This record gives sequence, C-alpha cells and structure tokens, in this order.
Amino acid sequence: MPFSDSKFSNADNELANFAKALALPVRIAIIRTIILNGNTITKENFYEIPFHHETINKHIAELKTLGIIKASGYKGNIKYAIDEHLFDTMALKIAQLFSFVTNKQLMV
Repeated sequence: MPFSDSKFSNADNELANFAKALALPVRIAIIRTIILNGNTITKENFYEIPFHHETINKHIAELKTLGIIKASGYKGNIKYAIDEHLFDTMALKIAQLFSFVTNKQLMV
C-alpha cells in the first residue's frame, strides 16, 4: 500500500513510495534481472534469483501493483517489463534531489 502524508508534497510522497518499493534486495534483483534481459522476461527467468519461488512471486505481484513492473501476454506466456517512463521519471527526481544536496554541500 503506497504511503501518503498530507504534510508533504505529492512529489515527495511519490519519490518516497518509489524508494520504499525498491528498498529490498530481492526487488533490486528482480529489477536487475529484467534489465539484463532486455526489459522483457518470463517468470521462469526470475527463478535464477536465489530466493524461494513464492517469495519472488509475491514481490513481482507487489511491484506490478505499484506500477513499477508491467505484465503482458496471456496465461502461460506472460512477459514482464519495467515501466520505463516511471523509472526514468523517478530516477531523474532522485538525481535532482542528490544533485541539490551535493550542490548545497559544495556551497558551505
């Protein structure tokens, strides 16, 4: 379930949710596996990751729910891919945040 706090901007809540979604090593491994396979992969390819199949399936489902991973195809032939637009947008926002922090430190 995405986190939302009205004390913060939508942009801050979105960025926090994205970071939270990737905060587990198994999820990073899932994302990395998709990237290394040209951004299209079947579920069987995920089973190379050293976790139980049930664990991987649970995290794939959660990443799909959060919109980070997209699924296409039909039963028995489903392919998974990263939502590149979402990833590019969030990566840019993270880079801007860290760039801002780095520039502030350089000014001190």
